[in-house]
Amino acid sequence: MSTVTVRELNANISKAIARVEAGETLEIMKNGRVVAEMRPHMREQSEAWRRAHKDSATFLRRGINLGIGRVKAADKYDDAEI
Repeated sequence: MSTVTVRELNANISKAIARVEAGETLEIMKNGRVVAEMRPHMREQSEAWRRAHKDSATFLRRGINLGIGRVKAADKYDDAEI
């Protein structure tokens, strides 16, 4: 995180915005103390994205049915016959 003074920000607002667009967060100082923060805008995810994420998480929790039942620890490490 970088710091800039209000005077520097006023003189170079376009450069500051370019830095923020590139992902940098700037602390803005006035009279030797931080008074504000300038950071990239975090977009909210769309409803379609949230629904797809929820469906994917549910699918991963459930797993894929291979027709052999639940896999146990012994099945993973022993010479189990399927």
